[in-house]
Amino acid sequence: MCFDLNIFWMKASYLLIITAFLLHSFAIKAQSKEVSHQNLYWLRYSSQISFSPKLSLQSEIENRRFFKHNRQHHFIFHNRLHYKFSRVEVAGGFTYSLQSPQDPESMSQLTVPELRTVQELHYQTSVSKKLSITHRLRVDERFIRKNDGIKLLEGYEFNWRIRYRSLATLKLDIFSENQPTQIKLANEIMVNAGKNILYNQFDQNRVIIAFEQNLNKRTSIEFSYIYWYQQRSSGYQYYQRDISRITLSQKF
Repeated sequence: MCFDLNIFWMKASYLLIITAFLLHSFAIKAQSKEVSHQNLYWLRYSSQISFSPKLSLQSEIENRRFFKHNRQHHFIFHNRLHYKFSRVEVAGGFTYSLQSPQDPESMSQLTVPELRTVQELHYQTSVSKKLSITHRLRVDERFIRKNDGIKLLEGYEFNWRIRYRSLATLKLDIFSENQPTQIKLANEIMVNAGKNILYNQFDQNRVIIAFEQNLNKRTSIEFSYIYWYQQRSSGYQYYQRDISRITLSQKF
């Protein structure tokens, strides 16, 4: 009997997504919860510098703000080195971020730095010439500056975060064959681990719908809607966020 790895990954991704949604739904129904609804916008610049057909450096700078009062929420910078082995791609790098208060009504001006090392494994399957599915497994080692909610303290707290994302990409020639359009649908599940994680082993779920248009061979612009559902450290409090994101991407 022939084993088809592509079919296995497709079925596994569908099963993981369905299972995650079911477990998440049961967990929400099983407890009394407080949900904070928020609206944000993210502005992102992404670049890819290719050193060879297999080796590239990918960087992202993203600023995240609340629509309400236009308050700052999060600034984040990613830098990762990618290497391709046919359909498999590995990556590793570093992330630096500055976390502002999670509530746009907060009187606090505290900004909390985070240092993060990252490892990734990508696997792409082709459903057809225009449709592909990419699986990504990412591990974050997070070093978050200690604080008391008012001021920064000495040292960092550490925890792990494990992330799985399934991304479907459909390529269409809407405007031009030389400048293809991509429609994307992604679902990402994140899980926390570590001695400091007591009640929120489930971190968050992000569902993304995106429309990306190539402007030329090296530049594209993407408009995304992100649904973000996150469990807070208390275990019974949640953030439900609706996010609009614009990304400018360039390849060098």
